[in-house]
Amino acid sequence: MQKDWIPGKTAAGVEEIATRGRRLPPRLRTLLILVDGRRTLGQLAELVADPAVGEGLVELLERGLITPRPVPPPHPPHASEPASRASLEPKTRPAAPTDRRRSLALARFYLLDAMEQSLRTKDVAIREQLRQATTRDELLQAFARCRVIAAEVGVAHVTTIETRFMDMLPEEG
Repeated sequence: MQKDWIPGKTAAGVEEIATRGRRLPPRLRTLLILVDGRRTLGQLAELVADPAVGEGLVELLERGLITPRPVPPPHPPHASEPASRASLEPKTRPAAPTDRRRSLALARFYLLDAMEQSLRTKDVAIREQLRQATTRDELLQAFARCRVIAAEVGVAHVTTIETRFMDMLPEEG
């Protein structure tokens, strides 16, 4: 598979996220959710901690749920910065935007979906607690329980889930 493309959802892919009509395996559904039209193959592989992410993308592509988009060309150096200096500096990952939307509902919805995908049938025990969590503290308590269940089941990407969850959770206040 080429590494010079960015997968984006098709209309069928967006519909699948909303309706679950095709009953995708959890691994493919999670990957489809993560496809946002901005992340490259390498970034997706890093995010899901799976170097074989390409196989899942091929399957989503064959099912018509994603479409390849070309990687945009690199931006030229800033006008005030000499080109030679810009090309010598190591490329770093841009800082996460600080204006990212945060809400209890968004964080709760993300956890419900992530736990359903990661814990398979073991998420039943935590689902109701997540649905009833209406405060930041209740949601954090529910997440602590999710971590315990995930450890029992052997979910390897709990740290990724926690990072995304905390990015969505509103600050204390």
